[in-house]
Amino acid sequence: MAGNQQKEMEQAFINDGYSLASELDSKSTKEEVVDKIRLLYNQVDLLTDSFMEYSKRNGRKMACGIGCSWCCYQAVFASTHEVLLIKDYLNNNFAKEVIEGVKKVADEKTSRTKDVKGYDLLKIKGACPLLKNGVCMIYPVRPMACRIYLSSDVNVCKQKYNRPGYKDAKSALFGFMMDAGQHMNYGFVSGLLEKKIISNEAPLEWLLHKFLNDGGNFEDWLKGKELNEAFEFDK
Repeated sequence: MAGNQQKEMEQAFINDGYSLASELDSKSTKEEVVDKIRLLYNQVDLLTDSFMEYSKRNGRKMACGIGCSWCCYQAVFASTHEVLLIKDYLNNNFAKEVIEGVKKVADEKTSRTKDVKGYDLLKIKGACPLLKNGVCMIYPVRPMACRIYLSSDVNVCKQKYNRPGYKDAKSALFGFMMDAGQHMNYGFVSGLLEKKIISNEAPLEWLLHKFLNDGGNFEDWLKGKELNEAFEFDK
């Protein structure tokens, strides 16, 4: 793809995310926020289905499937708006004792990773707090990072599981979907920021630890409260 065409496509994805977030403000209801985030995810899922069908016709199939969780043990990053949605989903679909179990695992994993700096975090292996019996508990509202992490070779995924963070253990990812999802999410976060709604990115367990313990909520967030600090790789 030519450079100008690629830039135009990237901008189109950014615009898609931005346009959804631009319809929100401090007076939006929780239901309206949830609806926009779900629409963002739906756009990515539809694009994924179309792209996977195209890839299949050209001899490259997706290796991901139900019960495969090799990538659920590596570092996963999410944004404020995504984890607020996850918290809402947990509260609406699981008993209190189940949520307490998620919180316990998130707390334990956070205690192991909170002092790790920069890219060293990518070398730590540990099950996602939301993984139960090899299945994602919150699959319908899983973060963008999980939606676009699509592999064409499960053996490479196993290699990365065994050697997390090593450059010679790269997953056979579909780069187009990684880029598309990242740009759409960037556009969404940028649209929120223009309305003074701050959605920072951090390791998933840190956000779960914070929001499941101290009650961070949609209302404070929509009023412009910064609920978590952004993680910086150059620390």
